[in-house]
Amino acid sequence: MPQSPMPLRTLAREVLSLPTASFAEQRVIDYVRGFAEARGLDFAQDRAGNAYVTHRRGRAARPLVLTAHMDHPGFLVRSVRGRRLALEFRGGLSGHYGMRERLRLYGDGATTARITAVERTAAAGGRGPGRVAGAVAEIEGDGSARRGDLALWDVDVFRVRGSTVHARQCDDLAGCAAVLATLDRAAAARAPGHLVGLFTRAEEVGLLGAAAAARARRIPPRAIVVAVETSSMEGGRAEQGAGPIVRVGDRRHIFSPGVSLWLTALAERIATEDPSFRFQRKLMDAGTTEATAFDLLGHETGAACVALGNWHNAGPRGRVAAETVHLRDLEGLVRLFERMAREAGGFDRVVRESRRRWARIARESERALAASRGK
Repeated sequence: MPQSPMPLRTLAREVLSLPTASFAEQRVIDYVRGFAEARGLDFAQDRAGNAYVTHRRGRAARPLVLTAHMDHPGFLVRSVRGRRLALEFRGGLSGHYGMRERLRLYGDGATTARITAVERTAAAGGRGPGRVAGAVAEIEGDGSARRGDLALWDVDVFRVRGSTVHARQCDDLAGCAAVLATLDRAAAARAPGHLVGLFTRAEEVGLLGAAAAARARRIPPRAIVVAVETSSMEGGRAEQGAGPIVRVGDRRHIFSPGVSLWLTALAERIATEDPSFRFQRKLMDAGTTEATAFDLLGHETGAACVALGNWHNAGPRGRVAAETVHLRDLEGLVRLFERMAREAGGFDRVVRESRRRWARIARESERALAASRGK
């Protein structure tokens, strides 16, 4: 008997509380595996360690792949000498951050450490502080550490204030939670269709997992791939609490126009049926997302996200802080994904009808313009 789907807030708490970093995503992988097994969903991994969870019931005209990455910027312990730790940073963060910040270590035991020096990359053009590359830290109290331990910012792991989630690793564990919630609801409802949740590794160091997955031949033929993210709202790029975002591109690339058109049409349909549903349609050009890798490597690709505060833990006044997302945005994202999974078979029809409409407009325009020439 299928179990009832987990409340989104509960699922978000469980997923966002998992410590992770690039190349150190095992805790998230283990959670995803257990989640799939508990619901009778297929779980698999490719050679790169990316995880695939599949819900398939009945005949599906077109598969839908929702992909989110399991890593977040963080430190790994490179060496331990007494109470002194040498740390390697994996991910992107301005060199303005880090000094005197406290870290929480994850290994055999729980302990904290304080950063005493920050290693930085050279800044482009020789200006500015560059990016955080590593750090030196001192263990606090009676704790201990080992080489390979995770060392993550000692900020709120997960806390909800009003409708806003404050968490250390929203990017992209909130995306993972949204994908899992969609799979959870599909399994509980025994919904027809072919839905794949793809959970990738090492996004923060160059979209490595996505690039490997795009070539791994585990993505079903003719699949629609939608990259799921939390994306920086800094600079007014989007509004938190104003609904999920149909993302048309990123800092470097515009995604498949047909998928963006389809996602927008579905979101508009939901909003017509339920006026309380809100969504946004934005570029979100603060960074590069996995949709770029999938699109350029030959897949029909789009993207959806929610607005993220304190991107990569870059808080105000040069201090690290918990990232933020809005619960209503996450719930809206899952609602959009549920509709996508149900109506993936209609993707070609939506695109075809749009082309026919514009072909008709073109013919009518030609006639009207030709007639106007003689006046």
